[in-house]
Parts: sequence; structure tokens; C-alpha cells
Amino acid sequence: MTKYAAFISYSHSDQAVARWLHQALETYRLPRALIGTPSAFGPVPRRLPPVFRDRDELPASGDLGEKLRNALADSRFQIVLCSPRAAQSKWVNEEILTFKQIHGEARTLALIVSGEPYSGGDSECFPPALRFHLGPDGALSDDPAEPIAADIRPGKDGRRLALLKLVAGIADVRLDSLVRRDAARRQRRLMWITGASLAVMMVTIGLAIYAETQRRVAVQQQLLANRSLDFLIGTFEIANPATENPRTITALTILNRASRRAGVELKGEPAVSARLLRATGEIYFNLGLPKEAERDLQSALMREPEKGEERARTLLKLAAIAYKRGDLDEIRKRIDAAAASYPKRASYAPELDAEVLEQRGRAKIIDGHYADSARLLGEAAQRYGQLSGDHTVELGRVWMLEAQSLVRIKRYDEADALFGRALASYIATFGINHLLTATAYQNRAWADFERGQTAAAAAGIKKAVAIYDRVLEGNHPTIGAALLLMGRIRTAQGDTAGALAALDRARALYSKLYGPRNAAVGDADFYAAEAEAKRGATDAALARLARTKLIYDENYGPDDPDQVELLTLRSRILAAGGRKADAERDCAAASALHRKLEPSGPGLTAEDCVVGTAS
Repeated sequence: MTKYAAFISYSHSDQAVARWLHQALETYRLPRALIGTPSAFGPVPRRLPPVFRDRDELPASGDLGEKLRNALADSRFQIVLCSPRAAQSKWVNEEILTFKQIHGEARTLALIVSGEPYSGGDSECFPPALRFHLGPDGALSDDPAEPIAADIRPGKDGRRLALLKLVAGIADVRLDSLVRRDAARRQRRLMWITGASLAVMMVTIGLAIYAETQRRVAVQQQLLANRSLDFLIGTFEIANPATENPRTITALTILNRASRRAGVELKGEPAVSARLLRATGEIYFNLGLPKEAERDLQSALMREPEKGEERARTLLKLAAIAYKRGDLDEIRKRIDAAAASYPKRASYAPELDAEVLEQRGRAKIIDGHYADSARLLGEAAQRYGQLSGDHTVELGRVWMLEAQSLVRIKRYDEADALFGRALASYIATFGINHLLTATAYQNRAWADFERGQTAAAAAGIKKAVAIYDRVLEGNHPTIGAALLLMGRIRTAQGDTAGALAALDRARALYSKLYGPRNAAVGDADFYAAEAEAKRGATDAALARLARTKLIYDENYGPDDPDQVELLTLRSRILAAGGRKADAERDCAAASALHRKLEPSGPGLTAEDCVVGTAS
């Protein structure tokens, strides 16, 4: 059993990187799913053993000294910070040579900080002991070596991926097991507020028109408002009491009529048409109908001037739609166009500047650059806070987005403070029984669940669902998303009966709302299968997964990452039920599909599927 996870070798000029790496390795927490799984060094722990970093112990003599030699002997791996100064350092080279002589050559890892490997001359970053193998006598030979290296130079791995590569090597786990690829996609579902009644729709349009009248010449604004009002009245006059019951006409019916009329009947009045189409597009978006929202916003964009506030806001809303579907190129394109579409000295520019920063922060979430995302969102929050007027909604939204990014880089205490600030702000402004308050409780519960605090997560999601039940209709999709999280939390707590109750309610809700073949119904069964397996009901768990498989096949097709997750879960359930051969079959199928989807990445192993644990 080694005392240290790694011995960091570096030159004096790389102290800052060494301090960062030392702290990052010692504070990194491995995913809960990997803890206890077998590795070359025993069961995978929650955290790595201590890391040795010592520049104060370099001796004045020509020998490393007893303390450093003992530390090298007691270290599982050596990490060499490679730079031109390190390549010229006698002590770095001596530490590499000594470590290789004690442990062999397979456990020396490289982290390229600057310079160029194998370039020779002043830019060479690999010390000689790293570039060449040892000979049979333990001395350095002239046989070239190819050390395993992570790279934090600009345009290379970046610090986050480089750290994960080093952790994967030290802990003997697969790199992609450390990268939870779908966390952002699933959590985004929690961030959207959907649904509105007919009254809310009309208030939204009225407020949008009123806000617009304050920004234009008084006469033009009055004409626009009057024309829009006539349009809205005409939209309601379409309803024929002889063929339709006016008491049962839905908000969506009126919205669809308004959208059609604005696009067809008002072509000769582009200002009115654009304003109303942007309003209907925003309402569609808030109702969770992104295709209809994008259609109307694109139509509004074609009618708007090339420069101005209206165009910037339309482009930013289109960026929000692209964010919802995870289209990073489209997000960047829309944000850049919005930022270039309004004068920076206009009276409305500070608010748009804050919105642009917010959208850039969102884009970094899609890109997986969570530290950058948190920084940009923090700047956006500062901008919103400096604006006149009430920006409670915007500030709360940005605080929660920033907190979610911080959770993904394990800065839990900072994230919790932001969640608490958003929650307190919403309660003070809107009270307990409000949709935004419930959303804040739900997002904070997700964060508690991610950091393993299931008791706090369970209390938070219980409050969120209770508020949703009071303020929303019983089959609202927002309730379904909260119930999925509640089911996962209860499964983690061992309350499988409570988990199944929440997940079955979500399943029934989604089935009624979207039909029994919707992907959300499959998600509910997927999580319910985990709960069934945890209570030992193998057949029930497999039946759930069979339904999920049919739904995923129909919605995603056979080649999708969700199919890999389904196969690995089924393999684990079969293994736990003693059906080792079937478990190995599903694990092999999952591995093959994973290789097909990510041919350049490491493949799945039997340990990923937990094959053989039942035996």
C-alpha cells in the first residue's frame, strides 16, 4: 500500500501550476458510481490518497536526500510538470530517474505546461529521463520513450480534461466514467418554466406592447399600440359561438390564431407584424413549444430592421431556443449577431449587455466549460444588479445557472450560497406559493443530490412538488420533471416504495400529456427500473426496461447514448439477479454500441456493467 497517490516533480518556474494540481488532485471526489469498484490498486476510494509536492527539501548536495527518496518510493505514480525549465533541471531529471528505477517506467505521467516535446534545443519540455527508457543496468539508455501526457497548453486539453486524465490514470478508472456527459442535457429540463393560461398570455402581449411604446416616438408607438389592440380584438372575434363554445376555447387555440393572422394578414405592416410575432414566439417558448416559438421568431426577424433593440431581443430568444436543443454553433451565431445589432450607448444597451453575457454563460455550459460559464454568469448577475428597476426574475435565474455550473466543478459551497440567494429573493418578492420559488427549491435539491446530501435533496424536492401541485394544473410537465428527480432521490435513500410512487405518477402524467410512446415516459420507466432492482424485484425491473427500450427505439433510434445507458443498467440488474450470461451479453452489446458512437474513446469494460458481481 503506497502512502502517496502521486509525487509531483517540477521546476521552480512551474510552482503555480504545481500548487493548482496538488490542490485539485487532493480535493477531487470520484463519482459515487465508481466507489468500491475494483482497480489495480484495490477498491476505488472516494478520494485519492495524499499527493507529495515539496520544493523546500531539495538538498544542497548532489544527492536527492532521504526524505525525497522515501517519498518517491512511497508514491503510486509520478507526475512530471513538463516545461523548458523542467527539461533543464538536474533535480527533476534525477527524480524521474530514481522513480523509474524503483517502480518501473509505466507509472510516470507527464503534464505539458509549456514548450514542445521532442523539439530539442531551448523549447524542449521533456527531461532526458522522460524521453528515454532505462537500460537493463538501471541507467538511462538511448532507446526513445513515449510517455503518457496530458496537455494544458493553449488550445490543447485544458485544465479540466488534463486533471481528469491524470485522475483516471492514478485511480485506474476509465476517463469517460469521470465525465458525466448527460448531466447538462437532463438538468436543462429543470430550468424552463412552461405553461401559461389565456389571461397570462394576454398580459404578456399587453406588457410587451406597452414596453415597446416607451422606446419609440410617441406618435408611432400610439399607432402601433392601437393597431395591435385591434388585432387582438379581431383574434377573439374569430371564435364563432354557433360552432364553438367560448367557455372552452383554450389559450393555445387563441395563440395559434394570433400567430397565423400576424404572419399572413399584417404583411403590409411589418412593425406591427414583427412585434406580435415576437410576442407569440415568446409565449410559445414559455409554453414549452420550441418549434412554434422558433417559427414565429424567425418570421419576426425577417420583418425587423437590421439594427435595434427589437432585433437584438429576437436574436437572444432564438439563442435560448438553440440552447434548449443543445446546438452550440447556432447559439454562438445568434449571440454574436445580437451583440452586433444594437448601439452600445443606447439607453437600453446595459440590459441587453447583461442578457448577452447570460447567453454566453449558457453557451459555455453546452461546451462543458463550467468554470468559464460560472464566471460569465457572475458578470451577468453584476450587470443585472446595476440596472434600475426590478430585475428579481433575471437575477434569480442567473444565480441558479451560475450555481449549476459550480456544482459541476464541485464548488458546492459557493453553489449552495447562490441557490440560497435566489430562493430567498423569490420568496421575498413572490412568496412561497409561486412557480419561481418552486423552481429554486427544485434546482437546489438537484445540487444536494449531486453532492450526495440525499436528506437535504429529499426535503427540497418535497417542497418543490408541493408548491407545483398548488399552483399548476395536475398534468403540467414541470411537475413531471420534479417527480423524476424525486424518484431518483428516494431510490438513492433506499425508499423504493416512495420512489416508485413518484416515478409512476410522472409516467402517468407524461402519458396523458404526450402519449404513452413519448421519451419522457421512457425516462420514468428507466429510473423506476433502478428502484425495482434496488428492492430486489428483478423481473419487474426488466419489464420496465423492456418498455423503455421500445420507446427509446422509436424516439432515438438504435444508435444513441441513451441506449448504452439502458443496456448497461440492464446488465447490472441481470448480474444482481444471478443471470450472469445474460448480463455479459448485454454488457457486450453496450460496449459495441459505445465503440460505434465514440470510436476514438475508451470502450466499456465488464466492470462498467458490473458483470459477475452476483457470482
